[in-house]
Parts: sequence; structure tokens; C-alpha cells
Amino acid sequence: MKQVLIMSSVHPWNDTRIFHREAISLANAGYEVTLYAMESNRTYHHEISNLTVKTLSKTSKRKRFQTWWTFFNIARKSSASIIHLHDPELLPLGYILQIFHKKQVVFDMHEDFPAVLKSKKIARYPIAKPFLHLATYLEKRMLQKVSAIVFAEAYYKENYRDVSTVQVDVYNYPFLQQPVSTEKYEIPTLIYAGAIHEIRGFKEMLEVARLLKKTGYTFQLLIIGQVPARLETYATNFQRKYDLEQEVTLVGRLDLSELVMYYAKSHIGLALLHPVDNYLRSLPTKIFEYMSVSLPYILSDFEVYRELVKKTASGIVVDAQKPQEITKQIQLLLNNPERQKYLGDNGYIHHQTMFNWSTQERRLIELYQSIWEEK
Repeated sequence: MKQVLIMSSVHPWNDTRIFHREAISLANAGYEVTLYAMESNRTYHHEISNLTVKTLSKTSKRKRFQTWWTFFNIARKSSASIIHLHDPELLPLGYILQIFHKKQVVFDMHEDFPAVLKSKKIARYPIAKPFLHLATYLEKRMLQKVSAIVFAEAYYKENYRDVSTVQVDVYNYPFLQQPVSTEKYEIPTLIYAGAIHEIRGFKEMLEVARLLKKTGYTFQLLIIGQVPARLETYATNFQRKYDLEQEVTLVGRLDLSELVMYYAKSHIGLALLHPVDNYLRSLPTKIFEYMSVSLPYILSDFEVYRELVKKTASGIVVDAQKPQEITKQIQLLLNNPERQKYLGDNGYIHHQTMFNWSTQERRLIELYQSIWEEK
């Protein structure tokens, strides 16, 4: 059987893109897939044919190299011909595996690497430009040698036009959902799921909750995802100060099947990203997940986001750093159930016809077939 090794030293094993979409799709297509990734708050208990999941304990940044060395030895000794890597930090390993160990390496790009690197800081200082140039140069040199690059966003390719490696777009669209008949929460519910960070609107969401309560609205805000300790402390203090313990719930990380049910029972989805380089042109996956369950949403007012809303009539754009503006739009939606339904129905129609995983799964399988045929 055709063997594939999928590896991530950053993402948990049950990451939506890595496990639920790509690993399962490849296993269903007849590949024998082994996934190595980080442990999660969920234990792997699925019985999926052709799919084995192995987890590693998380380590400190200082000990990250030990994980890399472990991954390298696993991949080097593996009988798998195709190695599918998901993190920039694993790219040097992929380069060595391709050049010296004759593996076929697929590199899966989840983020705009140059933009992410530019936003990083070392000891509170931006990374020096000479280092940025060196890092992007080395990245391209290594990508030139792998078998294929998979992009999670179309615009990522613009940085790699001078790289001749096979390039394929595989977007983070959700699985095709049947119409959801689940009853909504009795209390009007706002929901956010994903990475938790200041630049992803965490503090703005709390401020919106404060403003809604101040103006007399009954509601609940569900924030789903792993919350960093500093933000958990911030949220706890904020909830106590403004008496929001009943309205705001930090749910923690959920598996995909659980998350979909939370979405389906909610009334408005949130995606309040700040205008940083890595977000300005990258549509958040959660928007397509909201569409899949007919959930209207409030979204940052960036150009590509605005175009999506104009095209689909499924949400509302706002200045994500102005809680009063966000609150006003939420109030208008909460006061107008017909408008909620109109936006939600439009989103679901576009989910059925365009924004679902079946369209992307074909691209992934075709890429693997072409790599296998060229072996």
C-alpha cells in the first residue's frame, strides 16, 4: 500500500486541516497514513481505516530541537515515500529528507511566512531586515527542492513565483454539511472559535460583551479555543469587574464535531481580526464554517473580506478595533431575526455550491497521484 507520513511539531493531532481534512481524505483515498503531531486535550479514539495517529508531548521552545530531531529520525527510518510537513520549522528537515534520503516531501503552507516573520519580535525588537532577507532566501532555496508546495490561501503563491516546484492551492473549506435542524440556544448567542490572541479580537469581544450588558441585552458569548494564561487572567478580572461571569464563557478547545454543534446552536459568529499583514488578505476558516451551518457573522472590514461579504451577502463587516461599532451591528442583528436568517441562508447556499471541502479534496488527491506516478 502507498504509505504517507504527515508531521507537525506545532499543531495538535486533531487540527482541523491536518487531521480531519487532509489525513482522513488521504486514508479514504487508499493511502496508508501515519500522523505524528502534538498531544491535545482530546485522545485519539477513532477507528479509521488506513490511519494511525501518534502524539508527542509538548516541549518548551528551548527544547524544540529535540522534537525536530525525533521527527527527522522517524521520517528518515520510515518506509513512507511521501512526507507531508506542516510547519516552517520542519522545512530544513524536509530539504534534507528530499535531497539525501530520497523522500518525496510535500510542504503545506498554512500562513504567509514572510508576513509572519516580519511581525515577529526578539526581546521586543523587530527582526532585523538582513535576517528577514536571509530567512526568506533560504526558505525559497529549500522549497525549490521539495516535491510540492500546498498553499492554504491563493495569494501565498505571489511570494513564490520564482520557485518552480509544483504548487497547488488547497483551501480550508469545511466539510459539506446537510442543513442543520438543531434548536438554537434560548439565549441569543455570540460565538468565536479559533486561536486566542489580542490581534484576533479577544479584548474587543470582551468589551462588546460589556457594552451589550450595559445597554440591557440578554445574551451569552462563547469563546472557544486554547486561551493563553495571560489572557485567561485578563478575562477573569474583566468578568469580575463588569459582572460578566454568566454572559462570557471560555469554553476551551473542542474537536471539530463538537464545534459544529456549538456553531449550529448559536446566533451570530464573530471574526474580529486586527489589520496585521498576515490577516489582511487571508480569509479566516471560521467564516466558511459559519456559512456551513447558516450562521450570520460579524467580520473585520478588510478589502478581501468586504468582497466576500458583497459576493455572498452572508455577513456584516465592521472596524474590528471599534467595540461600539461592533456592538451596534450586533444589536441590529439581534433585533432582526429575519435579517439573521437571510444572511445565514445566503451563506449556506454558497457553502453548498463553492466553499466546501469536496472541491479541495480532489486537488489534494490529484497532487498525491501525480507525485506517486513520478516516483
